[in-house]
Amino acid sequence: MDRGARSREELLDAAERLIAEHGFEVPLREIAKAAGQRNNSAVNYYFRSRQDLIDAVVARRLVPMEGERQALLDRMSDEQMADAHAVLRILVEPFFHSEGTHYARFLEVVRIRLNKEPQSPAESAWPRILDALARLVPLRDRTARESRVGAVATAMFALLADHERRVEAGDDPRGQERSDSGDEGGADSVEELVTMLAAMLTAAPVAATMTR
Repeated sequence: MDRGARSREELLDAAERLIAEHGFEVPLREIAKAAGQRNNSAVNYYFRSRQDLIDAVVARRLVPMEGERQALLDRMSDEQMADAHAVLRILVEPFFHSEGTHYARFLEVVRIRLNKEPQSPAESAWPRILDALARLVPLRDRTARESRVGAVATAMFALLADHERRVEAGDDPRGQERSDSGDEGGADSVEELVTMLAAMLTAAPVAATMTR
């Protein structure tokens, strides 16, 4: 990796961590400083805007995660695609395999600013999964189904971010046991999170309250 590519990677690492910890408006000069750059304008040299920086952080993590999801989707049977747990597992598991230590918290901060449509063929797994999840919501109205899926996604980001915080603070004994044993999959946490999200996704519609 040449010097320029290494500097860019260090800026992405710093941006992911500082935005996760301090919010979207963290000064770009602080990101440059955390990346070891002497020039306060280093971020502007490598990225056209703050949004361009956000998109680059996401793309770096998303491409390998989407590749994993695509491979899993290609092996899914029709029966499995009708199983909320199986579909949600495809969505969740790649986060536990990511090298990022602040990525879920970063996404929790920037989620409303993410591009809504896939920017490349590498991002095609995400909309396929969301479409499969929408079909599993026991509601007739399409808008209501999409709203339920959106709420599940919001809950997922929050739960993943909370998991990251617990692991970083050493408050997740199962995470420590996995680290000590070399198991990075986090199967227990994945299944727990998937179970909670599946319950939310497939909950029966709330009956309208009768009024007199």
